[in-house]
Amino acid sequence: MRKFLFLSSILLVTLSLQTQLKAQELISEKPSRSITVQVDIKQGLMPNDAEDWVLYVYASKPGERLPLANFKGKLSQLPSEIILHQSMYLLPHLTLQQAESVVIVAKATKSKNPHQKSSEDIIGYSSPVNFNSGPHQAMNMSIDQHDKAVLKK
Repeated sequence: MRKFLFLSSILLVTLSLQTQLKAQELISEKPSRSITVQVDIKQGLMPNDAEDWVLYVYASKPGERLPLANFKGKLSQLPSEIILHQSMYLLPHLTLQQAESVVIVAKATKSKNPHQKSSEDIIGYSSPVNFNSGPHQAMNMSIDQHDKAVLKK
């Protein structure tokens, strides 16, 4: 009986490993997604102390705020090319792979906390980027306004 249980457990472990490997193969068969974003800033919005400002560029599903891919840099580096790719996720179950369409947001703030809002914050939004035409997309966008979510207070 012990021999039977031992062989059964080995068989179950082997089948489990094979199932995991097949799942990994299916995931790796999907091409990795990326978006090349050319980001600039509207003339007159660049602050004098831009070196002290943090730039956040992220992709999210339209109408949602959770980033599927994100980048953090300095506002003074604009204009710049930023590549958002699938491995730049915050949460492993929320990546570019989970969305057919995304919106790119570029936000600059003096705060080191991306969730703390200020009336000085500046922001720009892209039009929707759709992956139906391929896994690698490119687009241009501009930081062109003050964050209206802050101004409504």
